Amino acid sequence: MNASRRALIAVLLPLLCAAGTAWAAPAGRGGKAQPKPQVTRIALIADLPQWPAAEANAATLLDYFAERKLDLVIHAGGIKGDTESCSDAVLTSRQQLLDRSPLPLVYVPGETDWAECKLPVNGSFDAVERLNRLRELFFPEDATLGRHPRPVLRQSDQALFRSFRENMRVSVGEVLIVGLNVPGDNNHYRNEGGRNSEFEDRREANRQWLARAFSVARQRDMDGIVVVTHGDPHFANGWEKKGRPSLLDGFLRHRTRDGYLEFKRQLRELAARFRGQVLLVHAGENGFSIDKPLRDTAGKPLQNFTRVSLPNDTVSQWVELVIMPGAGSPFSVLLKDAPTVH
Repeated sequence: MNASRRALIAVLLPLLCAAGTAWAAPAGRGGKAQPKPQVTRIALIADLPQWPAAEANAATLLDYFAERKLDLVIHAGGIKGDTESCSDAVLTSRQQLLDRSPLPLVYVPGETDWAECKLPVNGSFDAVERLNRLRELFFPEDATLGRHPRPVLRQSDQALFRSFRENMRVSVGEVLIVGLNVPGDNNHYRNEGGRNSEFEDRREANRQWLARAFSVARQRDMDGIVVVTHGDPHFANGWEKKGRPSLLDGFLRHRTRDGYLEFKRQLRELAARFRGQVLLVHAGENGFSIDKPLRDTAGKPLQNFTRVSLPNDTVSQWVELVIMPGAGSPFSVLLKDAPTVH
């Protein structure tokens, strides 16, 4: 067993031990065993397919999840390479690929899917126009993608946020899954002068959607919340000591404004008041990892908050999330090898 595998087991073992109690069914009256709680198995992927050459592997992987009898696929964004065109032809091709998934598939947008489309290498598109096109293609119904779609609740059901069809939530047993459009290019914060309208409008939509999700989970006394984004919020950049964001950050102070600052502050506040477990899942910039990067206002790690950074080579690896109702911790996370097309 190599060092990386031993390190992975050391990280995962506490999660697995905490969750393992869900497999034992308590005895009921008369010594009869009660039905075992429903275990849900979810595939977590991101940044797939990257360029046309990876499409066959992506299709094989989606079929593989069905063969393993998983319940759901969550795609944390990144459906094209960073130098691929953002044309309708490419976006439509990737939508059709994901929609052929044998399992219900939840997808949240990543920066290569819309925010970076303004770059010449991607076709010099208007980013907001591409986001709206993405919404038309990928989120036409209040349901997941896939051959057997599952109903979801979208933020666009609210009159004030009609355009935000990508923000969704769905209950899986006693766990609430929440998808947010938080891309990995500093949350698409623009450093140019003037009102950062796209960022500000989406930030407010995300804030209200996340707050509502936690409110629902508390009212229902749910065991956990899974928050899915594409962007890594960069918990280790000293954000806890930063003051209120200002335009001066970019002009007079010559420093990059943290586009994730409000998101992290809200996660800290909501997680601290939530009795259950919170899992943040996002695409990985540096590969697969599991950690507890969120600290309370006193600087102590929030023990009910765990971050899962997905592997950036999803052609060969994927992550399985197992939800076990009634366990001390409802979540178990495992790194898996993926089948490949030869």
